[in-house]
Amino acid sequence: MKVLVIVPCYNAEKFIEGTIKDIQKYHKNILIVDDGSTDRSYELLKKMKYIKLMRHLHNKGKGAALKTGFSYAIKNNFDAVITIDADGQHKASDIPRFITESNRSDIIIGNRMHNIKNMPFTRIIANTLSSFLVSTKCKQEIPDSQSGYRLIKANVLKNIKLEQDDYQMETEMLLKTIRKGYRINHIPIQTVYGKEKSHINPFDITWQFVKVILYNK
Repeated sequence: MKVLVIVPCYNAEKFIEGTIKDIQKYHKNILIVDDGSTDRSYELLKKMKYIKLMRHLHNKGKGAALKTGFSYAIKNNFDAVITIDADGQHKASDIPRFITESNRSDIIIGNRMHNIKNMPFTRIIANTLSSFLVSTKCKQEIPDSQSGYRLIKANVLKNIKLEQDDYQMETEMLLKTIRKGYRINHIPIQTVYGKEKSHINPFDITWQFVKVILYNK
């Protein structure tokens, strides 16, 4: 199976080089979509070898960056994509497990909630709430709906229309995927939490997810 790893990147200069080097230990087809970074992320990425680099001139949102990557994957005949966040929280050593499990799934979501020992408390609450709401809406257990570490088959990307451009696009994808009858499975993943504070408010993101859930009939 031909798989493309997609990394949406926005102002991740502290982490992006380490993230890419970690991925390169396990996979060679890598696309970075720089989403209008205003720090040194894009300059650092231009110097890295053996990656495909695309750029939005202005910040459009994580969902928009992922959609740019999805379009590239479809155009270049990849069978599936794996999405990984740029901040170094995902361990690339889990990539082979996603690929191994892909023969029985259309989407595989990395589940962080099996081990929340080092997860920030606000994120535990936000993830638990959003996952409960998504699971209720989908009538299917989704233990970690906010996880950005996923494998998605190309046939899914070709057959659902994604309209959201920010983080809520990942929830929109789940709702539309389940509605069309695609198979979703989950695998436990390793997660690294550093001392750096995220610029993303987990409760604000959760509220955006709630609105997507309410308006997706």
